[in-house]
Amino acid sequence: VIIGTPTLKQRRSILQLLTASMPISTDVDLVKLAEMTTGYVGADLTALCREAAMQALCRSSLDSTETVINIADFQEAFKKIQPSSFRGAIGLTEYKPVTWEQIGGLEAVKLKLKQSIEWPMKFPQAFARMGLSHPKGILLYGPSGCAKTTLVKAVATSCHCSFLSVSGADLFSPYVGDSEKILSQVFRQARANTPAIIFLDEIDSILGSRSHCKTGHGVSERVLSVLLNELDGIGLKVTERRGSKLQLEGQCQDQIDEERKLEFQEALNKDFMVVAATNRPDMLDDALLRPGRLDKMIYVPPPDLKGRLSVLKICTEKIPLDTDVSLQEVAGLTDFFSGADIENLCKEAALLALQENGLEATAVKHEHFVKSLRNVKPSLNIKDLEFYEKFNHQE
Repeated sequence: VIIGTPTLKQRRSILQLLTASMPISTDVDLVKLAEMTTGYVGADLTALCREAAMQALCRSSLDSTETVINIADFQEAFKKIQPSSFRGAIGLTEYKPVTWEQIGGLEAVKLKLKQSIEWPMKFPQAFARMGLSHPKGILLYGPSGCAKTTLVKAVATSCHCSFLSVSGADLFSPYVGDSEKILSQVFRQARANTPAIIFLDEIDSILGSRSHCKTGHGVSERVLSVLLNELDGIGLKVTERRGSKLQLEGQCQDQIDEERKLEFQEALNKDFMVVAATNRPDMLDDALLRPGRLDKMIYVPPPDLKGRLSVLKICTEKIPLDTDVSLQEVAGLTDFFSGADIENLCKEAALLALQENGLEATAVKHEHFVKSLRNVKPSLNIKDLEFYEKFNHQE
């Protein structure tokens, strides 16, 4: 008998039992908490509620007020209590939560990602009504330093789902057959902690294309074969299937809308989603890019003038700027700069202000940005951008 991690509805029920005798504030939504606790087992949820109660006790002892547990106490508890099913797991990395507002520009790309990943998870009834399911896989391609990895972290943060990040260093092993075994294990962990996002960073370095390989017996080809099987569902063992399928027919008419909504979310979010990122889309195997696998390709372009200004504003939020600094003018001087280049430029300008004025420096002036532009060179060029634009039109 296999007992997997609790589903959304089960986590809601466990939280209801645990908080029944606790002074919970009205701003605490147990359904929302259940969505945020993907991968948590019963013992983890108990520890989470206990930690939230301790946070409330500490706060009330300082304020000399009545002890009431609010959502802020649970948010503090989340920082200390992590799901036990994630411990020692391959690819399950702790990352700093990223919001959409922390990414400058790229509004069209953000919307596409929200429609592909966030909407199916948050509005499953609309997708079920139209007979739609979420894409099996998404490929983000574009120049280096244009926030591909950050965009995926923002999606995982907004969806409150498990996030497994896999790179070439995690997969490749000196032992024959070990790399394929590790990749299968990653997918098995993702299924145990659904909804989940498996992020394959720099996928061209992990897989490559069979047409570019002469022998056809390398590790990359075997790993590619495993990935294709997993995306098709062939790697799914019967014992890994969790829960029962949602039966819409014959349901009781008096069933509460909220209960039905939770069942919809469970039924449609029992799967994982693969998101891959690369700056060499031409190196990938054609079989990987067909519909049903990585069936949605999203081009992440370098920031335009408006995007560069937005990135500059985000990067200089914590930097004290002098009144003569015109970010609009700096944005105009940063053609062919990626988001990472602009962030580096702001750091260089702040460092230059410290070097010139000593440790007593209080603000960064416009001249510091101009001088930094001589040292910080753009990482993009016309030839690279033409290549990506051409690939985008081919697609």
